[in-house]
Amino acid sequence: MELAVEKVFTKEILQEGAKRFGVTVMEEPLGDFENYIFRAEGEDRTPYVLRLTHSSHRTYKQIEAELDFLAYLGKNGAKVAAPHRSKNALFVESLQATDGTSFYISLFDYAKGERVKDVDSAVWNDTLFYAWGKAIGQLHRLTMDYPKTENRITWMEDEITVIDMLQEDKELQEIGYEVVAEIKNLPVTNHTFGLIHGDIHHKNFHYENEELTIFDFDDATYNYFAHDIAMILYYSALQKDWSEEKKVMFARHQLQVLREGYETEHILDDSVYNTLPLFMRLRDVALYGTIMKKFHGKEMPEYFQTLTNGIYKRILARKAIVEW
Repeated sequence: MELAVEKVFTKEILQEGAKRFGVTVMEEPLGDFENYIFRAEGEDRTPYVLRLTHSSHRTYKQIEAELDFLAYLGKNGAKVAAPHRSKNALFVESLQATDGTSFYISLFDYAKGERVKDVDSAVWNDTLFYAWGKAIGQLHRLTMDYPKTENRITWMEDEITVIDMLQEDKELQEIGYEVVAEIKNLPVTNHTFGLIHGDIHHKNFHYENEELTIFDFDDATYNYFAHDIAMILYYSALQKDWSEEKKVMFARHQLQVLREGYETEHILDDSVYNTLPLFMRLRDVALYGTIMKKFHGKEMPEYFQTLTNGIYKRILARKAIVEW
């Protein structure tokens, strides 16, 4: 979390947020990258996830729209971590911090199953990839009938915000704008573009009985469906220091199986799959900018230093993490 947010986040805010939803909360966060995420329990020991979002990250209405979309998906058969209303019958509660900013609190089901840890885990196989593709295809099929909302931004607004922060490196910034311009020229249709999850990598779902339960719709934006598929390939390749040849071989196979699962729910033309490296290039730019923002004014751990160095080199070379 950014330093300015850390300074105003308190135990009192956490406890009051939990009280609004009638749950008890563990004080050790499950995550704190862009939101504070905590394990919580109801009176009957039912597990939940309590999320606190700072007003510098999302507006109240943006979060309301996210949860409305999430509720719609669940109602129509998608396996997602459903949102719950507070004691005041609200999906989102607001608490003011000492500096006048706000934290927005939301409660979700704790997804059934377990996280897939990495490419070395026993379940990292074709069965998972097929289920992964099928789950994303279902979300894309459902989003085609979801009413347009003005309270979730488009991909370009989101990406330009990050690229604009890279002012200290004009070359990097210019390449970011180039990638955005290329994607902007892609055709937009109801069949290929809509409100999507935006970040379905292996840490944003739990897996059980060959099914995914997806969570963390914080990055839900109006975007090309290709983006969701590209994120799987991107984060799969990011996990290992593989040779270029091995990355390509793995990505080709993974995509083949993902597509088989995806097409049980929704069909995309071959031309859409040809754009995947472009979306992976854009993710490099976005991830680099997000990490630099997170550690601004703080010491960056060695892992993130190594990660950003690799990303930086790819961006300047105008190469995707996987190309074929």
